[in-house]
Amino acid sequence: MRIVTWNLWWRFGDNWQARHEAIAATLAELGADIVCCQEIWAERDGPNQADLLGDALGMSVAHHPRFGRRGLSFSNAILSRTPIIESSSHSLAVGDPSSPEGQQSGHRTAVVARVARGDGEMTVICTHLEHRFHLSEIRQAQVDTLCELAAPHHDPEGFPIVLAGDFNAVPGSEEIRLLTGERPPPVPGLVWSDAWAQAGDGPGHTWCGQNPYLSQAMWPNRRIDYLFVSTPRRVPHGNIKSIQLVGTAPVSGVVASDHYGLVVDLID
Repeated sequence: MRIVTWNLWWRFGDNWQARHEAIAATLAELGADIVCCQEIWAERDGPNQADLLGDALGMSVAHHPRFGRRGLSFSNAILSRTPIIESSSHSLAVGDPSSPEGQQSGHRTAVVARVARGDGEMTVICTHLEHRFHLSEIRQAQVDTLCELAAPHHDPEGFPIVLAGDFNAVPGSEEIRLLTGERPPPVPGLVWSDAWAQAGDGPGHTWCGQNPYLSQAMWPNRRIDYLFVSTPRRVPHGNIKSIQLVGTAPVSGVVASDHYGLVVDLID
């Protein structure tokens, strides 16, 4: 089973239409079974990037746009080669909007989808956490929510849950350690295998100064995009065979996103 996760950089930059074509071409070449997308754009009364990619790739789409005042959405989506049985979107907002500090990360969400798999099904969660690097406490609270969302779907005897997205956190951060069991997990008995840590080669920077869009970035090279597989699980199902970066090379002269994505092959 091949899964891709990729932050598509919304409609930022002055070449977003060309970037969309580069994204679609890259995904078509990869031939993934499941694609987890972050920073998907949609117009309230116009095109929707998730649907455009689904149509181009012949994949089912789980997308729950949340439109702002300009009639545009900034959200996550899951595409699947097999039918999507059901899906839902969940807020990752942190804090009380009536408090002096207010609510933060109000536009961050997680999409949860049950996807057909052979004669059964699997659960996929696609997410995008708070981006400001100094707000680790918010991301830790968001990780708590993600684990609570995953818990009802976790079956150690079934196919594991896939959790993927842009976590905006480095591997040694408290929020990632919550997931990998290096700290007591938010849901006892549910921890996650980090695919790059298990099968990656090199640092795996998905935020990288070699990307031309990041030539003036203030942050150093970082691995902030992840694919996790739930544990305990009935091995070898869900074991990571390989993982590589995607989107590192231009397509017809266009680099597709400011993030590099990940393509992961799992034992089905």
